[in-house]
Parts: sequence; structure tokens; C-alpha cells
Amino acid sequence: MTTHEINNPASDNYEHLRFWVTPSESRPYEIDLSEFARGGRKENVRVSVQWIWAGDYAGRPQFAEQIATYFRLAMPVERFATTGRSALRALFRFLDTTDPKIASATQLTDAHGVQLKTWLETQGSHRSTYKALKAVIERIRQLEGVHQLWWPATTSASTSLEADVDLLGVRRLFNALKAEGRDIKAMFREGERLAEAGRDPRGESISRGVMASHWESRENHAWLIRHLTAETLPERSGFNAERSLGLIKANSEGQYHLGPAYLAPGMTERGREGIVGKLRWFHPSYHDTAVFLWIFLLGTGWNLATALSLDVSSDEQWFDDHPHKPQFRVLHGYKGRAHKHVFALSLNKPEWHPFQIIRFMTEQTRVLRETIRRRLTSLQTDQSKNPSPAIAAEIDRLQTDLRSPWLYHCVNKTGKVSALKNQDSGKLNSLVRRVAERADLLEMHPSLAEMTTSVARDAWIGFAHTKSGHNAVLTQLAAQHENQATLRHYLGRRRYRTHSEAAIRRVQDAVFTEIETKRAIDPTRIRILVQNGVITPEQEKRLLDLRHRTRLGMGCLDPMHPPREVAPGHPQGTICAVQRCTGCSLGVVFAESLSPLARAKAELMQLRRQLPMTSWIGSSFEEEADSLDKTLAQFPAENVDLATAEWTKRIQNGELVIHDTFPSY
Repeated sequence: MTTHEINNPASDNYEHLRFWVTPSESRPYEIDLSEFARGGRKENVRVSVQWIWAGDYAGRPQFAEQIATYFRLAMPVERFATTGRSALRALFRFLDTTDPKIASATQLTDAHGVQLKTWLETQGSHRSTYKALKAVIERIRQLEGVHQLWWPATTSASTSLEADVDLLGVRRLFNALKAEGRDIKAMFREGERLAEAGRDPRGESISRGVMASHWESRENHAWLIRHLTAETLPERSGFNAERSLGLIKANSEGQYHLGPAYLAPGMTERGREGIVGKLRWFHPSYHDTAVFLWIFLLGTGWNLATALSLDVSSDEQWFDDHPHKPQFRVLHGYKGRAHKHVFALSLNKPEWHPFQIIRFMTEQTRVLRETIRRRLTSLQTDQSKNPSPAIAAEIDRLQTDLRSPWLYHCVNKTGKVSALKNQDSGKLNSLVRRVAERADLLEMHPSLAEMTTSVARDAWIGFAHTKSGHNAVLTQLAAQHENQATLRHYLGRRRYRTHSEAAIRRVQDAVFTEIETKRAIDPTRIRILVQNGVITPEQEKRLLDLRHRTRLGMGCLDPMHPPREVAPGHPQGTICAVQRCTGCSLGVVFAESLSPLARAKAELMQLRRQLPMTSWIGSSFEEEADSLDKTLAQFPAENVDLATAEWTKRIQNGELVIHDTFPSY
């Protein structure tokens, strides 16, 4: 329920329960708490939301006064004011059912907490409802100067296990969105083409009271729209003042013309009718802008709030040149929930890459932005003369919209400009599902019927996780998560769980296969079986032959064909000369590999002492040392320390010359 969903009749007794709240870090808002004093009735709720009304409840004037005190002193943000009042309605319904005599928060007891939690669960309420109520009641009682209640803690949410994101389906959805984007751009080009071929349809006076007009030409309608909206979007009265009635009314059938034939997914015929319909030839409406936002979301992997945080008031605010690659740009936004700046890389020129999406939107919404700017200037003048919370709130909203690339003109009010908000997530989800339906994707990819902005981010993370070979570090960097715990939260529900379960099954299969063949359990063999599925006869022979060990005392599954990233210049038909075995997928570690590996570590430690720090950092020696440390982590730490110390002592005594063939690149 939103702030204005309760339309209670005016009452002098409770007028003071309608007031403005000014949070310290967000815009002010007006709130009406009289429903909690008077009682909530379905007939006082807007017709459009009566279907979700959970039931009437009795008023509690004293309780309502305490709630008002909470809002005046705690000053929660508007979002919490919405969810908090919804939770308080649930509390009042609970009290009507279990303890109607309770008149204020000070009369609540510890037992009410247990009963409330159980009652909410039986009603199917979300756990956040109880959590919000617990916090509000604690704060109200604190303000009233009474002791805190021992209400049970909120039950932790269990991780829901969801199917993997259909990456192929998401890719096809992305292509479908681009197809819609092409149609929208074609609509804008059509508007320009029509306007270029048109002229002023309003005509000139040919006799007293008689005008020669030219409304019969569709091109002339487009010309007039472009002419009247060249700088800003007029309101309906502004269009009327310019003698543009022919845009919506016609003296004959030949003078009546609709706007663009194209309707974005989810749009009704209203999207091509009247003045607002014809505005779409030059300025995006809600659905048009939403299509490009979806393309941006799938192209960056950002969540909705981060994408909406983009500030395009100047180029420096939303992108930087790449420090090394001029063909790239670095886009940056702000993730409010994590209180951190995030970035995304984008090529400069491709039409559907994030950088060009924002470039296109900022240019296409130039007139809409100027409309907001002039409205803002006017309100700031009014505020300086006659300050009011209502004007201050509207100024704050316009300042936020002015920075957004996601502007649109409203089809239900001529001349009104707004920007996409977090509250639009439900409509955005509905729109993208209609895109999938229009592109006939739902039969092959039924999961797209449940597509949401959060699934789009899951798809990005799942793609990064798969393409990186299920590398948690690279996936964390791609997702820009603060830590591994946050990453596991995302991956644990989907692709990470599937990959982990498959890996465990491979280990079990390998172990039981070895047991069935009456072999001793050898970790080296198990690793090869898990990784490759089979050990070839040649590999079997090589594993048993100590002469086929590398300079690091390790085995190699295929020394004639090292990976390109390990030995990029390897000559065909020869044995690997680089032998960077610890960083190679073909390397196999044995129990007897400890001593050679410890020797290599001691040698690299000595090299580090001899080389300047600037030569060491970023070199292949540093990479080799890191790789050795990770490999040696498989052995007991005390054994590694003893072996490394022994080799270090021999180097320092001159008994051993440092191996001078470490690969340097």
C-alpha cells in the first residue's frame, strides 16, 4: 500500500496525524496516520487496490499518537514508511483477533510477540513484516520510556533452491530486446522523416473567421509536434495555446491521424493516440525507455538500483576513458545497498553495448531533461519566496530525475516527464516477459515467464562463473562482490550448487571405481579421474616411472603438448621446456614431490632477496612463487617449512647454486 492509498474523510480530531516527515538522507514526504486512530475500512481505500486489502481493523487513537511520535522523531525514509504502515495494519488486525483491549504500545507484553509471530506465519505474511513490527514497537516503547519487550528474533530465511538460469534463453531474450530497440529507433527515424516532409498544418487566415489548414497530411502532424517540442515539452494548455487542436480532433476522417504504428511490449492503443501518442515519434515513453534499460541491465550485470543510480549530468559523472585500451570506456554507478561504487567495461562503438545505450538515451531525452530543468528552476524560485515541504519534496524528485538517463514522457498526462524508479521493478518484469512472449521464446525457454531484474543479474554471474571454469575469484571480480560470502549467496541457489554436486559425484565415482579394481586409494589418481574421467595407459605408465618427473618433481599428463598459456612458444614435437608445472593443468603432484618443490621455493626466496623489488613485482618469478605456495598448501605446513629451511641453508652455505632456468617473461 502506498502513502496515498488510504483516503479517509477529513476529520478535525485527527488532522494533526497528517504531516510532513523530513529524513536526513532522503527527500521529505507527507504521511497520513489517521487511519490508525479512526480505523481502516475497505471503502476508504482506492478502488484500484481494494483487491489486496487484507481486512478492516479497529482504530486505536492512543496507539496512533505513539506511531505519529515515532515518525516525527525517528524520521524513517519514505520506503520504510510504506512498508512500516503496512506492517502496522497487520498488527492492528492481529490485536482485533487476539486482544482487542490493547490501546497502546505500552500495553503490549512479551507473550504478544510469540503470538504475533505465529499469527503472521499462519496468515502467510513475509518474515519482513514481523521484523519491521519488532523494530517499530521497540523504538516506540523506547520513546515512551518503558522497558523493552523480549520478543522472539526473526526467523532466518532459508535459502531457496532455484533452477539454473537458462543462459541460452537469456541470450535469446537479449536479442529480442535488441529487436525491440531497433523498432524504437526506426520509430524515431520515421518521426524525423515525416517532419522533414511536412509543414505547418495550422495554415493562415484567408477571410474573416476562415482558416486554410492542412491537417489531412500525417507529415504535417509530425512537423508540428517536432516544432512545438524542439526545446521543451509543453503541457496540454501549452499545446492548446499554439492552435494545435487538430492533433487530437478532426473535422473529417481524412484529417485524423494516429502516431507511430509501433507499440512497445505492454503498451495499449493509447500509445499511438492523440498528442502523447505522436510525441513518441521524437521522445521515448515509459515502455520505450524500459526496453533500453533492460538491454543495459543484461549488458552490464548490474542490479536495477545500480543502473538507476547513473548520473549523466556530465560525462565525467558516468564514465572514464580506459587507462590502457582506448576502444573501451569504464562506466561507473553507485550500489546504495552496499555503499560502494561499481564499474562496467564497455566497448565504445558497438550499438548495443552499454556505453552507446547511455549515449543514445541522453541524446534522445535531451528535450525531456530540459523540461525538467526549467520546471526545477521555477520551483526553486517558488521555494525561495514561499517555502513549503511539498515544494521541497518535488524539487528533490526533479533533481534526482535530472541526473537519470532513463527519462520518459507520461502518456496519461501531456507534458509530464519522469524517470524510471526502483518502484517500477514489477512493471519492468512484466514488460520483459511480454518481450519474451512476443518473440515466441516461452515454449523453448519457459523460465523466461518468471524473468525479473534479479534473474538478469543471476544470469550475468552464472555466465561469468561458467566461462571462468567455476573460478570463484574471477566470478567475484565480475560480480563486484565485497567478499566470497556474498558471492556464495548468489551462486548457492543456482549454478554453483549444480557444479558442486556434480564434482562430488565425480569424486565418489572415482573412489568407488578404484575400490572395485582393488587399488589403493591414491589422491593423484583420484584427481586425474575427477578431472579427465579416465587414465590412459600412457599416463598410467608415466605415473609409475620416476624418470618421467619434471624439474619440480611432478608428473605430467602430456609433456609433448603443454597448454598455450603455459608455454606459448612451444615447438611442436618436443618436450615442454618451460615446465611451469605448478600453474599447469597437466601437472600432477606426488607425495615425493615435496622436496623438489621446497627446493624451488627456497631458490625463488633467494632470488627475491637479490632482485630489486621493482623487478620482482609483476614478474614471472612472483607468479611462480605464488603458484608454488598454493601447490605446497597440499602438504602439512610443518613439513614444508622443514624442507624449505633445509634447502635455504644449503643455498646460504654455498652447497647449492640457485637454479637459473626459471622461466622469465
